[in-house]
Amino acid sequence: MSARRSISSDELAEALGVSVETVRRDLRTLDETRQLQRVRGGAIHAEVRTSNKEPSFTDRTILAADAKNAIGESAAQLLLGANTVFVDIGTTAIAVARAMLGSFTGTVITPSMWVAEVLSSGSDIDVFMPGGKVRGGDMSISGSTARAFLRDVNPDVAFLGTGGIDIGAGLTDFELQEVDIKRTVLQNSQRSYALADSSKFMTRAPFKVCDLSELTGIITDPDLPSDTLDSFVAGGVEILTGL
Repeated sequence: MSARRSISSDELAEALGVSVETVRRDLRTLDETRQLQRVRGGAIHAEVRTSNKEPSFTDRTILAADAKNAIGESAAQLLLGANTVFVDIGTTAIAVARAMLGSFTGTVITPSMWVAEVLSSGSDIDVFMPGGKVRGGDMSISGSTARAFLRDVNPDVAFLGTGGIDIGAGLTDFELQEVDIKRTVLQNSQRSYALADSSKFMTRAPFKVCDLSELTGIITDPDLPSDTLDSFVAGGVEILTGL
């Protein structure tokens, strides 16, 4: 971890010649002593725990891949009857886009160049993107031009990425201009879902997007601890678990 910011459990098991279960047990111990941060599928450098900056796009592509695929499949199943869908930025949003191919026909609006690239291969999907400033890594588009475009869009369903989800803080994220994009989309969406693997729960990114009550629900993976699930449900939040 001194040379890399992230690594998967499978990589560690192969490199060390031990079982994945042994790796998971050791990662749990190292996480408890704050020598690294354990996430689904592996671990990230401990400095990420207290950083106000999101891990890099490259780091996030190799972590929680199974969880994100499960979330993507669950999201795609919510599109029956939908004609216009907003898909946000991020690695989980890319998983949603992949799951939509072959199962969704209609219009998609996205500020993610990665999502647009995936969906543009589908002949039954019309893809629209706003203009604006491009941020590298996530290849996201934001700014006043993007907000002006999205104010005139009325999605049947919106899938929103997130940097953290907390009962008190609500839905939070790292980039202020991208938070403004999410807020704009929320105002006009019939249904809105946050995309969050289990590592995002009980965490807070710097900027608030909305209260959880403003969302239709949160789509997550089966590894969400039962006590965390129960606390959110008790707070009136609908949690959809990908299988």
